[in-house]
Amino acid sequence: MLYERLVELRKERKMTQEELANVLGISRSALSLYETDKRQPDFQTICRLADFFNVSVDYLLGRTDDRYGVARTTYKAGNKADSILRDPDIREALDELDYITADEKESLLTHLYGIKSKRQRGRDDK
Repeated sequence: MLYERLVELRKERKMTQEELANVLGISRSALSLYETDKRQPDFQTICRLADFFNVSVDYLLGRTDDRYGVARTTYKAGNKADSILRDPDIREALDELDYITADEKESLLTHLYGIKSKRQRGRDDK
């Protein structure tokens, strides 16, 4: 399954094997072996692939068809973080986190902690 997903994702990006291999810091021949299922990438390479293609490791390995999710067997039903991460608006916002400055990060965290504090004060008032 990994080899099929790898080929699919590379072609979606309209990349050659050489281009993707350069991004990953591996040889084109190693990538070719991965794509023909003659060799398996190590864990570090799988993680780099998932990060580069913005998909989950579970998706790469064929454990789920949800590009951003985890296999159903690996999380508890009702997991709040899982449901939040499936929200397309949240996913889009999270993609932007790679580009925020330290000041923007501090402002974002201050805002989130403010929301948490306000919610806690509301509970305390009851």
